[in-house]
Amino acid sequence: MAASAACARAPRHPAVPAGTPVVVVSIDTLRADRLPAYGYRGGATPRIDALAREGVLFENAYTTCPLTLPAHASLLTGRLPPEHGVRNNLGYALRPGAHPTLQGLLKARGYATGAAVSAYVLRGETGMREGFDFYDDVPATVATDSAGRVQRAGPETVARLRAFVDRSAGRPLFLFLHLYEPHLPYEPPEPFRGAARHPYDGEIAAADAAVGTFLDALRAAGLYDRALVVLTSDHGEGLGDHGEDDHGILLYREALHVPLIVRLPGEARAGRRVAEPVGLIDVLPTVAQLLGLPAPAGLPGRSLFAPEKGRRLYAETFYPRIHLGWSELRSVVDDRFHLIAGVREELFDLRADRAETRDVRAAEPAAADALRRELAAHGEGFAAPTAAAPEVAERLRALGYLAGPAPSAAAGGARRPDPRDQLPLLRDVRAAFTLAAANRDAEAVTAFRGVLARSPALFDAQFGLAESLARLGRNAEAEQAFARAQELWPAPSGEIAMARARVALSAGSLGEAERHGRAAAAAGIAGAQGLLARVALGRDDLAGAERAAREALARPGDESAALVLAEVHLRRNQAAQALALLDGVRDRQREAGGALRDLEFLRGDALGRLERLEEAQAAFEEEVRLFPDNAPAYARLAVVWALRGRTVGEVHTLLERMQAQVPGRETALLAARTLESLGDRRTAAAWRRRAGSS
Repeated sequence: MAASAACARAPRHPAVPAGTPVVVVSIDTLRADRLPAYGYRGGATPRIDALAREGVLFENAYTTCPLTLPAHASLLTGRLPPEHGVRNNLGYALRPGAHPTLQGLLKARGYATGAAVSAYVLRGETGMREGFDFYDDVPATVATDSAGRVQRAGPETVARLRAFVDRSAGRPLFLFLHLYEPHLPYEPPEPFRGAARHPYDGEIAAADAAVGTFLDALRAAGLYDRALVVLTSDHGEGLGDHGEDDHGILLYREALHVPLIVRLPGEARAGRRVAEPVGLIDVLPTVAQLLGLPAPAGLPGRSLFAPEKGRRLYAETFYPRIHLGWSELRSVVDDRFHLIAGVREELFDLRADRAETRDVRAAEPAAADALRRELAAHGEGFAAPTAAAPEVAERLRALGYLAGPAPSAAAGGARRPDPRDQLPLLRDVRAAFTLAAANRDAEAVTAFRGVLARSPALFDAQFGLAESLARLGRNAEAEQAFARAQELWPAPSGEIAMARARVALSAGSLGEAERHGRAAAAAGIAGAQGLLARVALGRDDLAGAERAAREALARPGDESAALVLAEVHLRRNQAAQALALLDGVRDRQREAGGALRDLEFLRGDALGRLERLEEAQAAFEEEVRLFPDNAPAYARLAVVWALRGRTVGEVHTLLERMQAQVPGRETALLAARTLESLGDRRTAAAWRRRAGSS
């Protein structure tokens, strides 16, 4: 009886000791219904499953926005997007000091606050860094030619945050870990690549392993058993449901329903499942209440351990309006119904139709009215994004997001198109970028032009077209396409000027290259000074090239300028100085895991001049391995092969390989000149005839 009385008097809401370690893990783009803990049978996530057994699982948790930056802003402030003001991944930032954050609240109580994030979207400049003692993000200075350069693998991010844990022994800790694996492109590492039936599931398995590594590190540090651990996601993924392959456009359940697991210290309440609807905005007030801290006033969320009957949760996406000129979508969900509003409304009964296939507005007018009133209470205010630099937009495009400004609004106040009706165009845009990313630029050009025929003012497609034309060496068309892209961008763009400078330099138009290069340099674009050095080199102005190259090297992140300086040394017959400079660049590139075009080509040139032919051959072979479209490297390699006694047949085969990799008249003429230098005039003449017929 005494025990029963004690239980009756026990508060429903748990509490944790002061100084309890607080850990928040966010796995980007993770649909709740693709986890075994939520009933999925097509994947394996043993570490998340174990965490769910040790904690409390919330079956119906929802994000505020299917985009990374706005959703994480809501997670860490407890505010909805209309309140914190971040409505998109691009053009918005959390205003310093505008809203208390979870990390700020804990830092004020003596916590050491550390975060490590895995994608450029959450770079510190977005305001996400505020309140963290340590914030390790993906550097803004990385190259932007692939998604791999603007995101990083989970194990590396885990290692960065683990180092902070090791340095912070003895202090209470708040840790925020962001993993990006389930996000496009789905490229799971082994052994997860072959073990999953869908690459998305393989990426989830890889994220699960990274979570396990991190939790093991906390256990080894003596933190895990007494920690408060929250695992969640910022949003889900379309995976073709309702016609959307990824996320950001639509607001159906597959995009909004996220996992949410809370493990209390000592596994209190382990194995519980909560069915009431909750949201990311509830995490901050939950941590505050568990620790006995006053939560900021006016938060729309509430503690996860004080569920509210009849709870209604708001979500939005302005991504289609910002980048495509389509209508935004907004929604409200409760414990049964989900209303999605835009140009038209849809209402779904989640108890009977969790896949949201049947609109029940006609059958449930009272439910629709109630949710519509809730939606109206959130207002319709919208502040347009600030102008973003195209180089930032390019990094987000590398992650699969559209990032250019929307086409101009239709004249006469015409209604914006409904994004639910426009998905075929978006799929074609994605397909064009996929072709470009696979180096299938000729096909990409056709695809981009097909998109632009339907949507002529779509900046992303116009810029993608220009980039593909430039890579194909179709310089005149590329210049026209970049010029049109600049017309679509709302302000003069240093990045577009840089692209036009590269095209002009490739075409041999040194005056245009210099004009655009100076505009890029004035805008502070990385690499602009190096390009101006190349312009000077093209004019055989060695002093000017050296001056510009050294100025470029004084700034971080422009190793290509070192190649210009090395070429200056070579033209001055200073092969030893050139080689020393190039070897230093090679060492730094290897340490960073990168590869720089023409680095090995110039090393081969320097080594050849020093009569170190075996090493020169190795350098040229490495250049053609790394950059199989570098025709001059094949030509130099052919000469070295001949000098080192390779057969005439082997040399001819190498030149045929060069032509296959870089087909065209100029390549055939290069082969002819190479053979003439080796004294094979008969075969050279045949190559010249081939050039004439190209």
